[in-house]
Amino acid sequence: MNKFLTLIRRDMADNRGALVITPIVIAAILLTVTLFATLTGNARFGFDPEDFAAAKQHRGEHGQMIIDAENGPATVKRGLDGKITITSPDGETKTLDQAIDPKTKAGLEAILPVGTAAAAVLPLAIALISILFVLAGALHDERKDRTILFWKSMPVSDLQTTSAKLVSIVGVGLFFALAVTIVLHVAITGLAVATLGNVGITGISAATVFLNATKLWSVLAVGLLIYVGWALPVYGWVTMVSAWAPKMPFVAAFAPLFVVPLVYMAIAYRGDDNDTILNALWEPAGRLIGEPMTNGMSRIIEPSNDHIPAIPVTEMLGQLSNSLAQPGFWIGLAVAGGFIYAASEIRRRRAL
Repeated sequence: MNKFLTLIRRDMADNRGALVITPIVIAAILLTVTLFATLTGNARFGFDPEDFAAAKQHRGEHGQMIIDAENGPATVKRGLDGKITITSPDGETKTLDQAIDPKTKAGLEAILPVGTAAAAVLPLAIALISILFVLAGALHDERKDRTILFWKSMPVSDLQTTSAKLVSIVGVGLFFALAVTIVLHVAITGLAVATLGNVGITGISAATVFLNATKLWSVLAVGLLIYVGWALPVYGWVTMVSAWAPKMPFVAAFAPLFVVPLVYMAIAYRGDDNDTILNALWEPAGRLIGEPMTNGMSRIIEPSNDHIPAIPVTEMLGQLSNSLAQPGFWIGLAVAGGFIYAASEIRRRRAL
């Protein structure tokens, strides 16, 4: 076990830039942009300050714009304190807080973490791409720079070395990116809650917002774990090609996965969505984007007596868990095991 952990630490050190620094830098940039937007007014609850500025320039009034309402044009003003008021076509003026009913505020508490998650998930999305490049070069680069000669002198097997690269690059790399994503989500959601308060919206519970955010994190963590299982055959294939390819391992690994189905479509495809051969050829790509585990996810809606949006955690986790019952999941794990063993054997027989 100590040897295996040492191999993982070695691989993390070798790929620190792609697996550790890249997610942190992306998160830092996103947080800086969000903070700047909040401080300069660009995140004022969907009202573009440029519209206010243009209206001010033409009307000589502070922060005023006209929007279309159901019964005619309404006037929206933002005062020097940042608070927004809305004047209806009949002349009635309300603050933004008064214009929003309690059910809508409850809906904001559920929707807000979902909206901020769309931006916060970017470090994880980039990590899903970067690990493919890192994995493609994992066994190829050690032959290229001849460090394989040193590591072969160590008392570790080729299977241990190959497995450690998969665990460190895919496992540790993805879940570190998930941790960065969660921290970023907390920061962006906190800024969003503060922005609502700045424009005068009260009654939004930060505790409820972050409770809903934790529900998203649980779904994301479980989903990522199951995703790794679905995508493992592709990761195993890339590892095997990395051990064999004389050059350009990324191209050698992914060209067959995309060129072959495209060639088949050009030659034999007749527009049948149930074409068994075509579906089988596109399956590796489908596994990479998590298609087998997310089919039907968009149809999951949690009923609410008050018609308040809710995050259907139980249904989403159930949908993800149901994907484990598909024979393709377990067949894929067996295929992945074969690729990993083949990669270790190629590495054992081919030092340079």
